Amino acid sequence: MPHASTIQTLERPPKSAPKTHSVRIASRFCGPPGSGNGGYTVGLLSKHVGPEAEITLKRPVPLDEAMHVVRDSRDHAALVHGGAEIAVARKSRLEVDVPEGITFARAAAARVQYLGYRTHPFPKCFVCGTGRACDDGMCLFTGPVDAGVVASSWVPSAELVCRNGEVAPELVCAALDCPGAWSLISACGIAGPIVLGRMTYRLDRPIFAGDRYVVMGWALGRERRKSFCGTAIYDAAGEVCAAAYSTWIEIG
Repeated sequence: MPHASTIQTLERPPKSAPKTHSVRIASRFCGPPGSGNGGYTVGLLSKHVGPEAEITLKRPVPLDEAMHVVRDSRDHAALVHGGAEIAVARKSRLEVDVPEGITFARAAAARVQYLGYRTHPFPKCFVCGTGRACDDGMCLFTGPVDAGVVASSWVPSAELVCRNGEVAPELVCAALDCPGAWSLISACGIAGPIVLGRMTYRLDRPIFAGDRYVVMGWALGRERRKSFCGTAIYDAAGEVCAAAYSTWIEIG
């Protein structure tokens, strides 16, 4: 039988402390007034988990304030502000049927029918706000192309890149955000504002500044205050570059 001293050497070492990173979301990247855009926040947090993950937004995202990303494993991370969890991320597999893409020309034409031109709950939204100039916001104005389906053309600008001409992950996830909301507004006739509650996404291939893309959103149903949709980004050949399944919550 081993001596006590030997048993001690066989015990597992204590777990290492969680890794912490400081982050701050500039007011430019807002969604609702005074709150960070949901998709942008998803992408910012998911960089610490991987290219396929589920992110749940628990509270409005503070702007221009110091926050921390706490990563306690390779599969889990949390965005924390003042001791409260703002969002949590975990590795997860995306399960959504992605429809075939449409042509860039058809998506560009759909922009003219964007419902946000008539009335917009958050006109200063970084992604889809009509109160933002296109050198300041993303101007993804997704108009109807079919029942419950919206689309927009998209040519990412050079300022959105992070390296090698690739668009930063947080901006790819931002592009996967608002088109889903407009598909739900189009299909379900939602009158009140809705906000992103959860997104499961997958990044399949890089997206580059200056290239042509199509962004689509499609409604998948509604259950009381929750609504469900899919979104995707397609390249010029119609290949899927990124996709997501999202849950939206009606507020007010």
